[in-house]
Amino acid sequence: MFGCQPYEEPELYGPSGSRWVGGVDGGVYVYIEDDLNSNDRIYQGVIYFDYDKTLWYEGRFEYSKDKVLDFDNYQLYSGWDGERLYLKDNSYLKVIDAMPQL
Repeated sequence: MFGCQPYEEPELYGPSGSRWVGGVDGGVYVYIEDDLNSNDRIYQGVIYFDYDKTLWYEGRFEYSKDKVLDFDNYQLYSGWDGERLYLKDNSYLKVIDAMPQL
């Protein structure tokens, strides 16, 4: 008999203090922090795959708005497309450093 698999809620916390960002169709584990210069729009971060929690990206991100990001508020994050971490206010954090080959 065929049928849908029941939805399993992902773990809220992932590797190295990262937090789940996503929904029922998938997501990633995210950890964002400020870089050494708190007066710019550059942040450091790590993105982990949802299914096995291995590293997807580690490096710098540039915030798309000209204001300070409340990076600790994980309720702001909405999704990851492999190059941008989207926020619920239609802003994003864009990858600066080269992505590793998968």
